[in-house]
Amino acid sequence: MKKKSGKAYIISGAILLLAGILANIRTIFLLVNILTAPEPEGIGIIGGADAPTAIFLTDRLFGELNIIEKAGLLLIIIAPVLIIIGIVKCLCTKRRSKDSE
Repeated sequence: MKKKSGKAYIISGAILLLAGILANIRTIFLLVNILTAPEPEGIGIIGGADAPTAIFLTDRLFGELNIIEKAGLLLIIIAPVLIIIGIVKCLCTKRRSKDSE
């Protein structure tokens, strides 16, 4: 099996990122609407890093997602990892070619 080049990782990461964004258009508009609302929702967060607060906010923001939107979020999470792997592979390939000259 042929090894993937760094460019293939970057292209596949970009495609996954675009697909994830397209799957989550509704969620993106919802988040923008929540963040730009003229009046805050009235959620008082004390010590915002604890588990009950995280569960509450996650359920409040992402509780109504369907399976396609959840898969889109997963794609958005995976895409930067592939892009970073591709960039590292490209940089290592350039360095090896310079060293061999």
